Amino acid sequence: MTSSAWIKRPRPRPDARARLFCVPHAGAGPSYFARWAAELPESVELCLVHLPGREARLTEPPLDDIGAIARRFAAEAAPLLDLPFALFGHSMGAIVAYEAAPLLAAPPRHLFVSAAPPAHRLVEEPPVSHLPDDEFLAEVRRAYAGIPDSVFQDPRLMRLMLPAMRADFAAYEHYRWTGRPQLACPVTALGGSEDALVPADCLAGWGELTAAGCTVRVHEGGHFYLTDVRDEVQALVAGVLVPDHDPEAAGV
Repeated sequence: MTSSAWIKRPRPRPDARARLFCVPHAGAGPSYFARWAAELPESVELCLVHLPGREARLTEPPLDDIGAIARRFAAEAAPLLDLPFALFGHSMGAIVAYEAAPLLAAPPRHLFVSAAPPAHRLVEEPPVSHLPDDEFLAEVRRAYAGIPDSVFQDPRLMRLMLPAMRADFAAYEHYRWTGRPQLACPVTALGGSEDALVPADCLAGWGELTAAGCTVRVHEGGHFYLTDVRDEVQALVAGVLVPDHDPEAAGV
């Protein structure tokens, strides 16, 4: 099977019965979901979407257009769509996954959107991607609480992360829903009960974007609630992809 810089398979599973494609949040790389490779059941192979400008692709210029990101993801994923598969996106990654879904060479079995308002109802926040470095980072940290102190206080690391973060925030700020047809796959919208950026009561709006039904699941926590309920969410995903899997037979 051909390899792609865009799709990482940290633990290839020749006997897998399904695949899960994960798209991380703004500024993040594939390592955000890397632990899932060993924690999902052996019947599910994890595929991590690796955008340019971060981690092993740090020297590549990042893209600042969600449509362009979705089109490239869809093209690069084509060789891996020979098995049933689902898409899972967190925050901005959820919008990328939603935009990519109808572009894929085969239809996804399911779309999981995490910590993201419905694509047709994004709340327009004051733009921050153009701000000077210190102001930009302060706004990102204030709004998302997604930059640990150890990272924020490392000037060298922050300089390396800045281009991708700015590009992702610009992509999200400039995104506009185009009014396209409803998806043909079911959607599960997940969120944190304390997420001020994505109030739980907005998640049901994802149901308007699919003809196959939408389920809403709210967990305790904020925008990055996923860190604390990873095992529960993985069991949900595995149950959709391989309904007869043994919950105790996760990868080791």
